[in-house]
Amino acid sequence: MAGFTQTSFDILAALEANNNKAWYDENKARLNAEVRAPFAGMLGVASMLLDGSRYPLIGSDKTMFRQYRDVRFSKDKTPYKPNVSGMLTPSGTKGEMGGVVYAQMGPRDGMLAAGHYQIATPELNRIRDRIVADPEAFAEMVETLEAKGYPLSREGSLKTMPRGFQQHKDAGFAEFLRLKRFVTHVEQPKTAWLNGDVVEKLVHLAEAIGPLNAWVREAMVERADN
Repeated sequence: MAGFTQTSFDILAALEANNNKAWYDENKARLNAEVRAPFAGMLGVASMLLDGSRYPLIGSDKTMFRQYRDVRFSKDKTPYKPNVSGMLTPSGTKGEMGGVVYAQMGPRDGMLAAGHYQIATPELNRIRDRIVADPEAFAEMVETLEAKGYPLSREGSLKTMPRGFQQHKDAGFAEFLRLKRFVTHVEQPKTAWLNGDVVEKLVHLAEAIGPLNAWVREAMVERADN
């Protein structure tokens, strides 16, 4: 069991409806006890279940995100996030934003996501080089992910071929070269959080994405070293 209850969702819904400092200060202790503490516990249990696996990841309260929003460059000036989120990462710190598994719980439901999200262009091109060198291996990983219920997101893909790869525009793997991120995400209904299934789903996603995360990470490193 992850430790979430209907009260956990009620508190997030109340924060969404009363997104101000007065309400937050009065209810911060309840938010920590009913939502953030169980969330940290969920990450910790998932970490233990992944310990010793081929692709171990670590999460705790140290890999959770703050409740405060950065409103400096946003039109939305509400001060707090109406959701709780955190990650499982290779090192157990938030310093790694690639090759991670991400979890988010909101007022009504939640979601899990995994992969490499923000990738600089030089690193993207190294990944693309490796796809060109062995498109069958990459396609097999993508197909395996899809078979497990985790389709690779095409969101944010380039509409045209990236510079330097135009000669592959008619190749069967051309759509992969247009990707700007390598992620998958799946919605998690409220029931998954209440009955504790979210822990198993978090572990399953971490193990499923492991080969692709490692492949992308190796592509970025090995091409940089050559």
